[in-house]
Parts: sequence; structure tokens; C-alpha cells
Amino acid sequence: MKSPKSKKSTKKQARRAKSSPLPFLTLCAAFCLVLTYLWNVWYIPYLPKSEVPPFLAGESSVTDEKPVTADTVVTENPLFPDTSDSTLPASVSVADDNSAVTSAKETAAPPDTEKQPAAPTPQTTQVTTAPPSADTQSSSTVYKRRTGVCNILIAGKDDAASNTDVLLLVSVDTENGSAAAVQIPRDTYLDGYKINALWARYTASARRAGSSSPESDGMETLCDTLEQTLCIRIDHWALCSLSAFRTLVDTVGGVTVDVPCDMEYEDAAQNLSIQLSAGVQTLDGNAAEQLVRFRSGYVRGDLGRVEMQKLFLAALLRQMKTGISVLDLPALVQTAVKYVKTSLSFSDILFYAKAAQSLDMDKVTFLTLPGMDCREYGNSGAWYYVLSRQGTWEAVNRYLNVYEVAVDGKLFDRTYRLTDTEKSALLSYYKTYLTADGATGAEIEKNGVNVALN
Repeated sequence: MKSPKSKKSTKKQARRAKSSPLPFLTLCAAFCLVLTYLWNVWYIPYLPKSEVPPFLAGESSVTDEKPVTADTVVTENPLFPDTSDSTLPASVSVADDNSAVTSAKETAAPPDTEKQPAAPTPQTTQVTTAPPSADTQSSSTVYKRRTGVCNILIAGKDDAASNTDVLLLVSVDTENGSAAAVQIPRDTYLDGYKINALWARYTASARRAGSSSPESDGMETLCDTLEQTLCIRIDHWALCSLSAFRTLVDTVGGVTVDVPCDMEYEDAAQNLSIQLSAGVQTLDGNAAEQLVRFRSGYVRGDLGRVEMQKLFLAALLRQMKTGISVLDLPALVQTAVKYVKTSLSFSDILFYAKAAQSLDMDKVTFLTLPGMDCREYGNSGAWYYVLSRQGTWEAVNRYLNVYEVAVDGKLFDRTYRLTDTEKSALLSYYKTYLTADGATGAEIEKNGVNVALN
């Protein structure tokens, strides 16, 4: 016969078992797992199916219900205007295909910026049809978005002068499992400034106007500028500081890169000390920053750095594919949300991070918008990187076009923001036809990048 105390103890144990939180917690965990599975299967970021392209929106009252066509805007300027266009100086016109190339060669270009032999045309990862000639543009062209194609502007901000020395347009095509990373060199001429200074100017203007989020407003204005000039659609943006970059590299476990040469450089003003040895090594955040910022040892200076950044980006993508598991992604995305200012939501970042893991390296293209170095007045003045108008137009259509048809050449940079019509040196390069030297991630892994060393 049980004692009164043992009976009370049994009853207490029974009550504890009934009130135990373990079953409830187990049920919650199972529910969360089911939600996670459903999210993984069904979640797709919102992208408009029909819209007025940003580069037409300011000149058209067309709504989403009516197809947007090229004849909804004034397109009096063809890709290269003729001398009959009185709104532009005659120096902008091109008499024949050879005149532009000849004028560029005759311009006093620095000996260290001679164009390297053009690489074979990279595999098309976005628009599979070649862009039509500017002379055969149809005024009835309809601009409709392709399913699953998204453009993201990534800006890397330095800590010293608030310049965005890294500008990267990433286009992801989730329908075809392809992507392109398009670099815009920091010295690119746009609106009379080097492009890396525009975000700081836009941010300062927003701050003077009383903006509650001037940095975000500065990024929105930068996106607007690029959309109007290049005739592209930028769906999202991300602003990454150097400290955020270091943290993200550490979070993925470092990035393995074959450093091509010993890198040594000191700049107390920027709190920058670069000490890297040549050879294959896994770089942590601090060492990765040194790699992507080094330029003094390259013949072409900043353009050499741009090429090395391709090598790093390909290695980073490889690390995302092989060094990060699906279970690790939420923590990585949480770090990105904490340290990177972006218009992307947590769910969107997680979606695109998963998409990056599933990409084949031979379906990811890395390239720089085609252009050449040029001094402002030929033999003097500031140095600029001047984009090739026609070459950039073709690169935009091939790698950054979210629409089902090629963007009309009459629309591309129709206000000539990428050159100065009063400076013949800039015009010569602007009119020179250059193609983009792109390479797939697989090609970069196999062959590296072509960087001339001092």
C-alpha cells in the first residue's frame, strides 16, 4: 500500500507531465519546418509582369494596361545622329564606320591604356538574339518583361571619401539558370563627373532636402540615373561598406584565390595597408579587402583592379556553391541584412542566395562595360573612362535587358550624358565601337584573368 506522500508525488509528476512544454515546442518546431519547406518550394520575389520602362516613364502616360511601344516617346536622335540634327554639335556625327576609330587612335591616349586584343564574344546568358541595327528599329516595338529576370545594383562604398568605387550590375535569370555581373569602372564619365562620385552628391542633396534616409535616397537617385542613361531596369540595390564586405567574407568562411603577384601598398590617409603574397590562399575579410582594392602594381591601374575583382567574384560564387550549405544560408542572410543597406527584403536575399548556389559556373558571365581611358582635353585634364556608345548599347541588350525585345538604339543615352559634346577627345572614344571582353565563371576558374603587371 502506497503512502500518502508517494501518492502526492505521483500526482505531481502526472501534473508536470501534462503541463510539460516539450510537446508544444515539438509541434512549433514541426510547424516551422513545414513553413520553411513550403517557402523553399513556393516563394518567388515580386517582379512586375507589365510596366512602363523607367527610361520611358517620364515621357509617356501609358499605363500597364496598354503595351509600351517605342513610338510613345520622341526618338529624334538615332544611335549616331547626323549633321542635320541642329540640337547637337556636328562633331558628334559619324561620317563613316572608320572615322570614329581613326579619331580615337589619333587622340593622345596614354601608352599604358592600349586596348588588349578582344576576347571572343562571350556566351549570351540573357537575350539570345543579337540586338538589331539602329537603322532597322521598329516604331511598334513592345517592351514586356521576361519572367524571372531581375537586375540588382551593388555599390561598394569606401570609408574615406564616400565614393562608390565598386559599381556592379547583377542580372539574374531564374528561368534559365543564368546570370551576368557587369562592372562599371569607377572613372566612367557621366554628367560631367566620375561615376563613383555621383552617389555622394545625390546623398548630400537628399540630406540638404531634409531626407530621413539620405543614403537610401542617394541610391534610388543613382538607380534612376543609370536607368535613364543606359535604358535598363534596376529592380533592387545594395550599398555595401568596406566593414560589411569584410564581415560577409568572414561569414562565408573566406574565399580561396590565386593571388597573381606580391601586393604591397600603404596609404595612411585611407587607413589602408596591403601586404599579400602571391599564390593560392584562402583570404579572410581583411585580406580580401586588400585584394580587391590593390591597383598600384597593374599597368592599367584601376582597370587592372576591375579585372582582379572578376577573379574574386568568381571565387566568391564558387565558395557560395561549395562552402555554404542550405542550412547556413539564413545566418549569412541575417548578416547581410544587418550590415548591408539594401532595398531587398530578407526573403528576397535568401531567394537569390539560393539561386546563386544552383548556378553553373559556365552560365555566369563577368564583364566590364566597354570603353577606353581618355584625358579630358586630349593631352591634359582629368582622366576619365569613356564608354563606347554602341558597344555599351549592345552589352546592355545582351546582359542587362529585362525585356523580351532589344532596347531601341534611338533611346540609348539620348541626352548624351556619357560624353561631353564640347570635348573632341571624349567624343572620339564615345564614338569608337568596342565590344565587351566577357568571360564565364568557368573560364575564369580555368584561365584566370588577363592583368598586365608593372
